[in-house]
Amino acid sequence: MNPRNMRILPVLLGALLVFGVAQTQEMDHEEMDHQGMDHEGMDHSGHHDMTQEEYDLLRAKIVTYRNYTNEQIMDNMMQMPPTHERYISDTELRGDLGIIVLTHGAFEPGDTYFANSLTGLARQHPVAIGYGMAMMNGNHIQSAIDQLEAAGARKIVVVPAALSPMGTVYEQWAYYVGEREEAAYLPAPRVTSNVALTFAAPLAEHPMAAGMLLDHAKEISQNPEKEFLLIVGHGPGDPADNAIELEMLEKHVESVKAEGGFADVKGYNFQDDAPDEIRSANVDTMRGWIEEASAAGLDVIMVGYLLSTRGIQHKIPVDFEGLEFTFNEKGLSAHPDFAKWVEANALETAGQS
Repeated sequence: MNPRNMRILPVLLGALLVFGVAQTQEMDHEEMDHQGMDHEGMDHSGHHDMTQEEYDLLRAKIVTYRNYTNEQIMDNMMQMPPTHERYISDTELRGDLGIIVLTHGAFEPGDTYFANSLTGLARQHPVAIGYGMAMMNGNHIQSAIDQLEAAGARKIVVVPAALSPMGTVYEQWAYYVGEREEAAYLPAPRVTSNVALTFAAPLAEHPMAAGMLLDHAKEISQNPEKEFLLIVGHGPGDPADNAIELEMLEKHVESVKAEGGFADVKGYNFQDDAPDEIRSANVDTMRGWIEEASAAGLDVIMVGYLLSTRGIQHKIPVDFEGLEFTFNEKGLSAHPDFAKWVEANALETAGQS
């Protein structure tokens, strides 16, 4: 495409801490890009020799795997970040409230940077992090529970570092803690706890998400009164789930519109994993909005309602080829307030805010 038609703000994460948080985000399985990942030396002990029934079940549940051979499925799974837990509080710390933060995980040094972003919380309460998608089992979550109970926890809050309750990784975590009947991937024994276990809400249901979106818009805004802001999301493929997610997104759109002073603000999902005709229709809708705004003399700016900075952003230039807009490709997990949201979510869920 003509580079004059689109400007992408570089994701300049100068601080290593912010970089780590940005790389340790939750992504749906279909969003991930494993190209170039070296899986030698990684711990994938949870990826046992799968049965044909398990391969077929994954094909039924994951669109990407529909036409994969067994070998291709296993190779893809082996390239995912390893599943493991990390206890980050001092071993001498004791507390009634224990906190588990579940995150998709990345590779080092990303996992360590994410852990470091939670050190303030870990000084106050026993905290463990569960890394990984938990496609095969929830052993790392169980281990985290056991460690928190050993630290004196009488109540445990599980915080999913996820954007939407419609994501498959979120759904798999919810399955393990008993919040969902069906596994999003493979079924396995659920976790057990001797104390009360509470599953917190994802970022989409928290008002801090709107502030992060607004901050990302301000980074590329020149004159809000003469700008149309488009907030774009990945979105679930299922129409009913997408409708629910759009309702949540609309609340953030209204907040950003009220606080940002933009001429207009809209939000919409690509439904990136939906059939081509559905996704194409969504792209056409958004292209129409951009064209209308440009015809009205407004500059178009765009931010992602996306947790990951490495998700679908690379598709944006193709989807909106020929249109003039400026796009901030940062995911919400790249925002400095992401770690603050984890802490606030944990304490609010525990009734200690």
